[in-house]
Amino acid sequence: MTRSPKAGPTLVIVCLAAVLLTLDITIVNVALPEIAAELSAGLDGLQWAINGYTLAFAALLLTAGSVSDRVGRRAIFITGVIVFTAASAACGTAWHPAALVAFRIVQGMGGAMIMGTAMALIAGAYPAGRARQSAIGAFSAAGGAAAGLGPLVGGLLVDTLGWRWIFWINVPVGLLVLAGALLRLHEPARRSAAGRIDILGAVLAIAMLFTLNYALIAAPGQGWGSAQTLTMLVAGLVLAALFAVVQVRRSYAVLDVGLFRIPTFIGVMLLTFLARICSFGILPYLILWLQGMLGHSPLETGLRLLAMTLPILLIAPLAGRLGQRLPASGLLAAGFASIMVAFLLMARVGPDGDWTVALPGLVLLGVGGALAFPPLMGVALDVVPQEKAGMASGLSNTFFPLGTATGVAAFGAIFTARISAELPAQAGQLAGGRFDQVSGPALETARNVFTGALSTTCLVASAAGLAGVAISLLLIRARDLEPARVAA
Repeated sequence: MTRSPKAGPTLVIVCLAAVLLTLDITIVNVALPEIAAELSAGLDGLQWAINGYTLAFAALLLTAGSVSDRVGRRAIFITGVIVFTAASAACGTAWHPAALVAFRIVQGMGGAMIMGTAMALIAGAYPAGRARQSAIGAFSAAGGAAAGLGPLVGGLLVDTLGWRWIFWINVPVGLLVLAGALLRLHEPARRSAAGRIDILGAVLAIAMLFTLNYALIAAPGQGWGSAQTLTMLVAGLVLAALFAVVQVRRSYAVLDVGLFRIPTFIGVMLLTFLARICSFGILPYLILWLQGMLGHSPLETGLRLLAMTLPILLIAPLAGRLGQRLPASGLLAAGFASIMVAFLLMARVGPDGDWTVALPGLVLLGVGGALAFPPLMGVALDVVPQEKAGMASGLSNTFFPLGTATGVAAFGAIFTARISAELPAQAGQLAGGRFDQVSGPALETARNVFTGALSTTCLVASAAGLAGVAISLLLIRARDLEPARVAA
């Protein structure tokens, strides 16, 4: 089956939106010290400028994708672009930390509407097969490149124009995406009339994902045993149970639970979760090592992390061709095997080594992501009927922030526990990478303990990569994809 004649513009618009969102997610971290100084806020408080965005984004993804199946993906996408662009302009004019956090939450809502429909729009423009896989590869490469360039772009904007421009730069790009979407974004006609929207399910989904993500984000700072963390975790699990009960009983549910009878659908969601844990979940601790212990600036750190980003940029667009020659299970297993080996290599980090010790591992981590991410997105779309592509897009994207938060929390617990066991008096300083507060003979001990903790964390991440290999081979089945291809 040939692609839609309007597929090219659709892909360009969606890829540009992915760059816009990914840059925004990675760029803000660089500017936090400058924002804190101008707005007279503590850095801890301003972390909610990041967390508020993440929570809104994560909570709305599933609902945005599912609702778009009923009311139109193009309409939800365009609404998301308008909300995100307007909120970006507002962030650039923020006069108080609370205002910035509020505008960032609105930004996250707009981002969820964009990303929750992005892959479904690609699925509508490109039928299952090589064309779709190549398009998804381009989409992955665009997001990967933006993630790697975020710290560099952020550093340049903050140093030259000031921190407000990290938000204002979104406005012309957002307007460009909006104009393209209004004029050229293609969405095939729905095969059936707009269905009833599951309002109760949507509310439960948003509340469930918000509380679970909140608990995971708060746990590293407040502790897993704190009353707030435990309360949110329990609330999230109760809401998850209620959500499941409601979804089973509704034919117009936000999430079709019947999809979980398909082993490949279960497998792709588990792998999406694991992939995010293995990549963005451990990234903060690699950055602590590069900046805190080795003393590299944010710009220098961003340049070194290009070793991970460039393979994604180069290899991801080729994933479509590889997908035609290899079964999805084999390609995914190869990607996670690369991730596994990458972390084994990075586990060699020691107190006297420089950043090049991690170079082979960073390259292999990028290769693994380039091999795994495009097939994951493609399989998520191929395994469901076309009319539920928005639901699949929203759900698979939901596991990205959830996986990141889980990875940061889990690896943080391992990292901090290892340091606390050996240097309890300095655990807080070292876990935050504050080597400037350590001097004399204690510095060598601190470097040993810190790199030992990082090595242990990398070994656990390698085990997660091995689990990804096993899931790829056991659950991803070619026969689950055949009906979807025929239907498409």
